[in-house]
Amino acid sequence: MRPRTMWPLVVAAYQGLPDFQKERVREMGFGSILEIEPFFIDPPLIQAVRERWDRASRAFLFLWGHMVPSLEDVARITGMRVDGEAVTGVTYADYTDLAQDLLGLEPHGDDLGDRRMVGRVTLLGSLGLAKVRQRVDELLPDFAERAASLARAAYGQDRTEVERVDRDLRRFLVFFFGKMLFTTKGDNIHCRFLELLGDLGGVGRYAWGAALLAHTFADLSTGTGRETTVGGFAPFLQVWSYHYLPLGRATVVRPDAVPLARRWLPLVSTATYIFQLEILRQHLRDFPALLVVWEPYADHGDADQPWVVSGRPLFGRDIWVHCLNEIEPLRLRLAARTLRLHQGWCEETEPRGIGRKTQGKAKMVDWRARFPEQYADWQCGGQLVELDAPDSIAYLRRFQEEYGHRDFMRSQRDGRNTLIDQLQGQLASLEVQLIKARAALETLRAAQLTGGRADTAGASSSRGAPAPEVASLQQQLSAVVERAERAERDLLARSEELRDALARETDTAAELTQLRSQLTQRGPELPREVAELQALLPLERRDLERQQTRWEQERSCWELERRELAQQCVEARTSQGVAERLLKASEERYRRRREGAREQGRVSAYSESILATSSQYERNVRDAAAAQHSTGSRAPMGPLALPTVVDQGEAESGHHRGPTEGGDEKEHRIQVEGNLPAFDLNAGKIAGIEHVHGCAHGGKGVSQEVLVTRDMNKDELGEQLGVGRSVFLVWLELGISGEVKSRVGPEMKQDLLLFN
Repeated sequence: MRPRTMWPLVVAAYQGLPDFQKERVREMGFGSILEIEPFFIDPPLIQAVRERWDRASRAFLFLWGHMVPSLEDVARITGMRVDGEAVTGVTYADYTDLAQDLLGLEPHGDDLGDRRMVGRVTLLGSLGLAKVRQRVDELLPDFAERAASLARAAYGQDRTEVERVDRDLRRFLVFFFGKMLFTTKGDNIHCRFLELLGDLGGVGRYAWGAALLAHTFADLSTGTGRETTVGGFAPFLQVWSYHYLPLGRATVVRPDAVPLARRWLPLVSTATYIFQLEILRQHLRDFPALLVVWEPYADHGDADQPWVVSGRPLFGRDIWVHCLNEIEPLRLRLAARTLRLHQGWCEETEPRGIGRKTQGKAKMVDWRARFPEQYADWQCGGQLVELDAPDSIAYLRRFQEEYGHRDFMRSQRDGRNTLIDQLQGQLASLEVQLIKARAALETLRAAQLTGGRADTAGASSSRGAPAPEVASLQQQLSAVVERAERAERDLLARSEELRDALARETDTAAELTQLRSQLTQRGPELPREVAELQALLPLERRDLERQQTRWEQERSCWELERRELAQQCVEARTSQGVAERLLKASEERYRRRREGAREQGRVSAYSESILATSSQYERNVRDAAAAQHSTGSRAPMGPLALPTVVDQGEAESGHHRGPTEGGDEKEHRIQVEGNLPAFDLNAGKIAGIEHVHGCAHGGKGVSQEVLVTRDMNKDELGEQLGVGRSVFLVWLELGISGEVKSRVGPEMKQDLLLFN
């Protein structure tokens, strides 16, 4: 089974049209269906569904009743208009004049002299798509783009050339109708729509969606069951089954796309066609009736779907749909459950005389005049479906009586009975073979015994070895006997297996019969249980909606917390970067000052002077504090001038001169004296200290200048000094106040001297 549609090539021909031609096609109402991206057509699914089509009722037959595709299905799935003028008129036996005038092509003749068809190759050549084929390693989008470029080169691009652009557009529409929308058997393309295409401005007023439904019904009704192709727009039935019969053959990839055919992505299987078809037949036979979706569009709105809005007055009506010579009844009353009504039984007969072909003596047929009642029914809008059945129980019983004898309507139990009959037949055949094998084995054994006795007698009389021929025959006889015994054992084993399988199937059939009887006994209780489940369904749906709302709120909170954490992370990283830059700047400043001090040769002299005059320095500090107290004013904060490498008198006179230049920078310096093991310079002892400038005496007549950071402990400082125990002096240069003294541990207060 393969589709007759050339969907990808038609879409490529549409994409190759100039923009102004595409706009004309959209105004005709074909833009939505042509802009659906071609997807994989599922022939096993389409065949499994179409096998259940009933010609008399013009509906599909399932275990749960009739199902009928409707005008709403066509509008929502394909996006085509289902209202407007009926696609009907006059058909001819000879389209030579119309084809030459409108297409510039010559139609083909048949055995009866009719000229209704135009060659596919000829039409493709006029579109620039002759001999274009998809390569083995070429993806479908790449093929469509390549074909579109070829078609673009063949189309006229100047809209002022009216005759050429109209001819190009008619050629495309004939190709679109013949190889995508209204496909038929054979390779050629019918010209029956040419008269309607004479006026391109009026093409959009016809109900082409209703014509698609009529052609689909006609194709389903004219099949013999042995077709190798699927007629019409095959994806329509495929997507229709997705919505009503969720068999898991596709998944939704665009939940909000319209028309609905754009939402689905079929699942491709690597299994053979026959295997898939058998599996689908079984699934349709055993599909639970409660899982059938009778109202698939209940939650769908009409937004961005003008074809649904305009066609809504025809939804829910029985009406005759027209596609020229294909005139079919839409009996929606057989699927009243799709309209939220209980189903009642309706007697239906196969329409006679509908769908006659214009062959033979009829060279021209006006289908409006031949079937005026059906045409008038479309003109008045059909008949509203109204049923007053209290429930669907009587309909289901009558439905089983009417159609239950058909093969595809039989229950699983019938299949098991057939299997049991097959097993019983195989077992009886094996038993007959076993009896024959045993008789042959007994004959062979008797012959072998007779031959052995004869050999014994001959050997005793001649007192010699047996002849070679006799020995060979004995060996052959022994081999035959051995094979016969082996065959007997195999037949016995096979018989036992068949008996076990027969016993299991018999038990299973008995269990199914018992279950069926139990279900029959519980028949009156089932409607009540179903009603209870239906009553509980809104409550469960409400609970699910509340839970979903709560989940959404929690998700919003989590999202807010995530954003806050991300902001905090950014701030922390920024702070870390700032701290690293400050630390680098401090180290650089210390390095520059240390190098400056080394250049002036003041570091060693300064250390020796401080060590020599530490007692004098304390007296200078006390004198300065007393002087400030006596004057009642406080000197500006700032560092005292450090003693230079001069005599003691210059150091003392430097103290009496007061603060040095730059003393109003409010620097605070801390002088510490002590032994290294007793003095731990880490963040726990002196909080808030960023870095320490200082110099220390190593105890061997060598002075060193060190940098003490907040995280440095006494061991690291000792490594810089190169000694384990030494007397040192550290000069801390920071913008800190006298509160530092209160934060220093009590064991170090005796070694600190705070001064301004």
